[in-house]
Amino acid sequence: MALIFSSKKGVSPLIATILLIAFAVALGSVVMNWGLNLNLGKPDDKCGNVAVKIRESGNFEACYGDFGQNAYINFILDNVGAADISGLTILIVGEKGTKLSELQKAIKKESLLDEKSKEVSYNFDVYGSIKQVQFIPKVVVNQETVVCAKNLAEANKIGICG
Repeated sequence: MALIFSSKKGVSPLIATILLIAFAVALGSVVMNWGLNLNLGKPDDKCGNVAVKIRESGNFEACYGDFGQNAYINFILDNVGAADISGLTILIVGEKGTKLSELQKAIKKESLLDEKSKEVSYNFDVYGSIKQVQFIPKVVVNQETVVCAKNLAEANKIGICG
């Protein structure tokens, strides 16, 4: 009986261990990617229906006019979410610092805000050249203003308004 099993070859324990670990890692990565794509939004998530998208104008997502103390930012935002936006918090990241600006203009759902006024001001002397602009939407839920920081839109392509 011992002669029957002596001619059979098998996988060495080292190779078997490596194969088991590779299989476990592959299976784990598949499960993790599947889990990340699940939308398990909490029912009390006040920002679940909020989404803004930057509309490019020319080759830029945002542009600035003037220089020095009298500069201003222009942009176009689409409200692509299912909720009305009551206002925006705008973070303008410069080389020397960051400017926080509040814009109290409502954007109805499925509409856009074409900001071409000089309401969003910027000072190049204080903050330096613009590196990035972040638009953080705000909504009103049960008479309470909620800032939806996780739903922000970032403009990285910034140029001079033409």
